[in-house]
Amino acid sequence: MKILLIDDHGMFSESLKITLERDGNIERVDVLEDIDMIKYRILNNEYDIILMDINIKKITGNKDGLTITKELLEKDETLKIVMLTGFDMPGYEIEAKKIGAKGFVCKDDYTEVLIEKLKKVYAGESVFREETVYMDELTEREKEILILYSSGLSRKEVANECHISVSSLAVTLNRIYEKLDIRNYQEMVNKALELGYIKPNFF
Repeated sequence: MKILLIDDHGMFSESLKITLERDGNIERVDVLEDIDMIKYRILNNEYDIILMDINIKKITGNKDGLTITKELLEKDETLKIVMLTGFDMPGYEIEAKKIGAKGFVCKDDYTEVLIEKLKKVYAGESVFREETVYMDELTEREKEILILYSSGLSRKEVANECHISVSSLAVTLNRIYEKLDIRNYQEMVNKALELGYIKPNFF
């Protein structure tokens, strides 16, 4: 297997590269250092698997790994991209599967587990955990309101941003609370983080 590793933590990347290349099934691991070359390196070279960290804004400036994965798969849907993350949050895994990634691997996993998953992806399988229904799916409008309200805006500010009345906003927030099975603002923020609707403030 030839693997391209995209991660913005240099020490972690080099350590993972060395460990993976010790395995007889892995021919080489290249670490992407210049994000401006990402599409050229991936779309014009033969990599069997792209191992993509979700949190790579240190090298992209404004895009996370899920966004870049979606853009790459829109250009070539045959790419085998596996998301690599320290955020073991169901929402990110669901999003990865939705956009066409082939797997979702947590950095907490042992290297042996990662290699086994990479072998499965190389063989044409997908490596996601058994999907669980966590809640009723939010509408796009509800997601927009959830993100705005979780950012710290007041109800009046969110209503103005969405061009609706405060009373209409209250109705929508009640519906969101019911779908997420939460009772207050802090639970809403925690659940939104867990499900991947909003990103951690250090992301």
